[in-house]
Amino acid sequence: MTESTQNTIYKWSLRAKYIYIFILGAGLLSFGFDTLLEPGKLSKREELNNFIIVMCLFFGLALIVVGFYRKNQIEYYIEQQKL
Repeated sequence: MTESTQNTIYKWSLRAKYIYIFILGAGLLSFGFDTLLEPGKLSKREELNNFIIVMCLFFGLALIVVGFYRKNQIEYYIEQQKL
């Protein structure tokens, strides 16, 4: 394998880390919004449904923010290493 091929694989393995975080955040947001639109879907207890909705939306947004932070770090590292 040539060095450029190894660098390409390495770059995309680094990028896979923040892509995974984005996917988790989007999944939590999607689940939160789905539960918001159909509140009786999970439980008959309204308090539990509200808690699940709020936590999913909060953690989904938090993971997306962390994903953007990791993206900036990783892309800066790739640029610095000239991969």
